[in-house]
Amino acid sequence: MDATARLQQTEQQAADIDDRIGDLHAEQAALRQQLAAQVARLAPLLPLAERLSLYPADTLLAVPLPADRAVTGLLVVHGMMADIARQAHAIHDRRARLLALDDELGRQQQQMRQVVSQRESQRDAVNRAARAALEAQQRSNAAAESATQAVEEAARRASSVQDAITRIEETEDQAEKNLEQAARAAERAHNMQAATAARRQAHEMADGAGPGISTTNASAGAPVAGTVLTGWGHPTESGPATGITYAPPSRASVRAPCTGRIDFAGPFRTYGQMMILDCGKHYRFVLAGLGEIAVAAGQQVSRGAAVGQMPQWSGGGARPTLFVQLRHGGSTVNPAPYL
Repeated sequence: MDATARLQQTEQQAADIDDRIGDLHAEQAALRQQLAAQVARLAPLLPLAERLSLYPADTLLAVPLPADRAVTGLLVVHGMMADIARQAHAIHDRRARLLALDDELGRQQQQMRQVVSQRESQRDAVNRAARAALEAQQRSNAAAESATQAVEEAARRASSVQDAITRIEETEDQAEKNLEQAARAAERAHNMQAATAARRQAHEMADGAGPGISTTNASAGAPVAGTVLTGWGHPTESGPATGITYAPPSRASVRAPCTGRIDFAGPFRTYGQMMILDCGKHYRFVLAGLGEIAVAAGQQVSRGAAVGQMPQWSGGGARPTLFVQLRHGGSTVNPAPYL
């Protein structure tokens, strides 16, 4: 969890530097465009300025003029020379700013290389830890494998996220009923130890896989680095947004937004790689749009633990996004206060 938190901070730092580099490139392009326009405006006046500097008397006295018109001409030339001087000064300032931007860009790119190196090292460590946790959980979950498969299979048959969660809850309700029936059967057989174990398991299932959610421990922040594209309730083509959509950096790590159990992990309809995390007390987080998932159905995870990472993205095509939705039973809830 600590390693994943440090990795997310590094990924956010890399994303911020990348944004700064993009801003510097944009400012450079704008300055170059302004310089080109100024040079184009100034170019027609340069031959006259050069002739005046070399042959002032010949240029001004080439055509005999009345005194008043000669004075007017001198004033016009004086004003024109002042304008040329102002434009030349502006060109000089913009060129100086371009040189400063080049220096700043070099520093930012050097820092980016250092941060990227640190990020890749941290990613490797987090991925190794996530794989080890998954393998350990799979070894210890052998006894609960059939129940896990039933829940996961119910989710796979679903036609929508809401349908998946409804099916999961129905499957768990049926499992609780089966455990209660098993407890009564054990009591009739005078096997009180089996009856107690069945009722304890049913009680644990009713309580949920985690402690639920609250705003008191909402300090871990977003489950992924990056920026918010669409907030809860914002207008979309299909109506108000029912979750939060993030635009993360390429291959950004994704963290568990609560402590609980993975109900479903894998591809789902048009959501891409998706997971459903049971936080307990009928609260479930849905995370959709991942590139890789580092957990399996039935696995217990702690808040802030690595659960996967985003797809590779080099800037071309549609940018990968992470959709985060919080559900309480059949209703969607604004996840922001709980992150």
